[in-house]
Amino acid sequence: MSQPAHHVHRARLYKLASLAFDRPTGDLREAMIADEFDGQLIESAAMCGDGNLREHAERVAAESPDGAAEIDDHYSTYAALFGFEQGGEIKQYEIEYRPGTLVTSTDTLADIAGFYGAFDLSLEDGNRERVDHLCVELEFVSHLALQTAYLEESGDETGVDVVTNAQADFLEDHLGRWLPQFRDTVQAESDAPFYHALADLVVALVEADADWFDVEPTVFEETPPSPLEGVTEPGDESDFRCGTCGTTPSSTDRQQPGTEQFPIGDRDGPDRRPR
Repeated sequence: MSQPAHHVHRARLYKLASLAFDRPTGDLREAMIADEFDGQLIESAAMCGDGNLREHAERVAAESPDGAAEIDDHYSTYAALFGFEQGGEIKQYEIEYRPGTLVTSTDTLADIAGFYGAFDLSLEDGNRERVDHLCVELEFVSHLALQTAYLEESGDETGVDVVTNAQADFLEDHLGRWLPQFRDTVQAESDAPFYHALADLVVALVEADADWFDVEPTVFEETPPSPLEGVTEPGDESDFRCGTCGTTPSSTDRQQPGTEQFPIGDRDGPDRRPR
């Protein structure tokens, strides 16, 4: 059954989650101050028709910062938990939670990049972030969800099958496998209610989508040592961090329905806009 509106709201939830797990600067800061972030999050969770998802969204909204001073404090919290500049201990990269050697991790990164490349997506020019970063993976699923909405609205059944299979495979092989471990790490290593609630929401969203696409991701049971241990010198991770999260469509990609309502992710300041 064609449900383009459902996929638009799925897309917005993934997009908002990607923004919220990024540095709270630029448009996200403005959206939080104006309560647009909270309103869009609750609206889209409700429109997905999942009571559990809506409860998680309402909890995130209840814990989100409101004023400029609170958001300044929120930035400091983000930096302490996730930011490389303050030695944040919580990693936002898939291969940090995936068992295996550096070789298998390289294969994982290649597989993720292959998903992006299949849809003519790439990281922005100058971006030094890895393809397995949480914000990038969430934004990728958001992009596919919007494509699904567009293709369903256009009656393109073949196209719908392609993007549906891609979402199912990506959730089963990637996001669905490591997000529960990431959520557990956030719960155990931070006392930030907003990020606790946000991590719960993202896991609930991926679980709901796994049911929707009829897949069962095999969740990693424990967090292995970093596959980069012993390869880089202590503190030498500059090639694997920093930069702008997000996948960038090629200039030929058309605007998808509903994207004009989304705040735009921005790790480098408020001036970046879609090309």
